Amino acid sequence: MLGKIKYQLKKNINIKSGYLVLIGVISLFLIVGGFSFALFTTTVESRGALNIVTGNLYSLLESDSFSKNTTVTLQAGESKTITMTLKNVNTIHAKFNLWYEAEEGVLVNYVSGGDDPPTEVGYVIDSSKVKTYKIKMVNNTSSSQEVKFGSDVGLYNQTLDFPSNKKKLELGLPTLYDEIKKKAVLDNIQSEFVSSTTGINFGEVSSDTNGKGVYTFASTKDDKFPVHYYRGAVTDNNVKFANFCWKIVRTTETGGIKLIYNGTPDENGYCTNTTGEVTQIGTSAFNETYNSIEYVGYMVNNTSDSTIKGVIDNWYQTNMTDYTEKLDDVIWCNDRSSRVEGNNTYFGSYDRVYTTYSPSLECVNDADKFTVGETNGNGLLTYPVALLTSDEIMLAGGGTGNSSYYLYTNQTWWALSPSGFVNSSAHGLRINSRGGVLGNSFVYRSYGVRPALVLKPGTGITSGDGSQNSPFVVE
Repeated sequence: MLGKIKYQLKKNINIKSGYLVLIGVISLFLIVGGFSFALFTTTVESRGALNIVTGNLYSLLESDSFSKNTTVTLQAGESKTITMTLKNVNTIHAKFNLWYEAEEGVLVNYVSGGDDPPTEVGYVIDSSKVKTYKIKMVNNTSSSQEVKFGSDVGLYNQTLDFPSNKKKLELGLPTLYDEIKKKAVLDNIQSEFVSSTTGINFGEVSSDTNGKGVYTFASTKDDKFPVHYYRGAVTDNNVKFANFCWKIVRTTETGGIKLIYNGTPDENGYCTNTTGEVTQIGTSAFNETYNSIEYVGYMVNNTSDSTIKGVIDNWYQTNMTDYTEKLDDVIWCNDRSSRVEGNNTYFGSYDRVYTTYSPSLECVNDADKFTVGETNGNGLLTYPVALLTSDEIMLAGGGTGNSSYYLYTNQTWWALSPSGFVNSSAHGLRINSRGGVLGNSFVYRSYGVRPALVLKPGTGITSGDGSQNSPFVVE
């Protein structure tokens, strides 16, 4: 194999005459993208103590010729996944180390497969057992790169050392959720950018003393997937996905990542948009008709599409259908829980914005839980895409007026949340271009459309740190 491996049995063997020569054959096959690896004859020669020296490990090419390494070539920016199957065809257990060589800027990760990924030293595979893994490679450099795979193989009771100049496979790509989680602090305590001992005051907008960074929504801290959200004038929540730029808003209750549209990359591939019409897909009325309470709905009476839903669905159908499998089917809450005051009706989101200052991630009515499937919601969506709620905008730092937080674009754009049916007119909530006020407006007004979607839990990062010039690039 690549470099000889020696080991010595603890028990000496008493040799009465001549040499004892033990010939053993261990076959370990590693199939990498159609190539087969085999450990050839292992010869054991004894003189007092028993020393075993294995032979060389070769890869069998389609031409039946042999070479010492299997090499996978990646073009600049290319991503490739290979399947690796390990089979021990012998009647005894075998042990191996799997390693690779690649230039800096090339990520190589174990992403799925058996229960025990082959990253440890001296990984054991039992007799007649098969393990299958997937190895993902991403070339983040600007030139063609090679990734070479090899292995050291020995017997079950042999001590194997990992070659110091080789690289081990990592356990999967770093996930976007984990990167966000690392930065999060509780939002109900005093911290670096929160001066109050009771935490963030959502009755006030974000600032250097009322939240700037990543926070954990305190009521979810003990959940399996606590909700973490970005707030204030942050610049490290940029994502490049599906050839568009996005801003991370928050994580979801399932561990997904909610994003809001933020335009297209510039000529350098950077996500530098901050203001202007480029941060939205166009403009639209929420509903062109406004003289009935039903027109506050994302779907009118939950039977026909609102005007804005039609715009979003058309955009999605044109640009995003190839990426649907990467997205999570979560609840989009068009919260129509309400109270009546005289001849007017006010919805729950209105009260949270103007009265209680308490953003909520709960959706009270099942009919308001818009989803594609029927497992968690009403199953009325065509695609897993909608708009941010006013509650999510409050978490991000919006409210009475704020032009210094990441959702401010100097444009007026719609939220998903209804405001009320007041003076015989349907109203919805939106961010105003003048000072970024989170307020209400007639649903027939034409404002910006910024679609939002959710990346599936476990989505990995192939490069980037979230900055404008180095946005997170997801799988």
